[in-house]
Amino acid sequence: MRTKEEYYDLVLENRKIACNPEHLKCTCTQTLCEWHGRCRECVALHRYHQDHVPACFQTFINDKLKGIVKIGELTHQRNTENMLKNKIKSTLPQNK
Repeated sequence: MRTKEEYYDLVLENRKIACNPEHLKCTCTQTLCEWHGRCRECVALHRYHQDHVPACFQTFINDKLKGIVKIGELTHQRNTENMLKNKIKSTLPQNK
């Protein structure tokens, strides 16, 4: 949890970012779209319709999903390995 001071510093940093014209440029690849460059309205429409995310969000969302998929693949691999080990153990003759 952030302290009040850390939160205040974050707010100041975010205000600087939001004032920078480079960060306000529309990065959407759909340049023929009626809403291109009108990001607030575009995001509001995407939130309303909920059919897909804006093109400008897709790159960083895909990057985040790749990390999640890796975790899932590792878990699946570990579960498969454990299942195979248990199957091998169950087929071996047991010493009594």
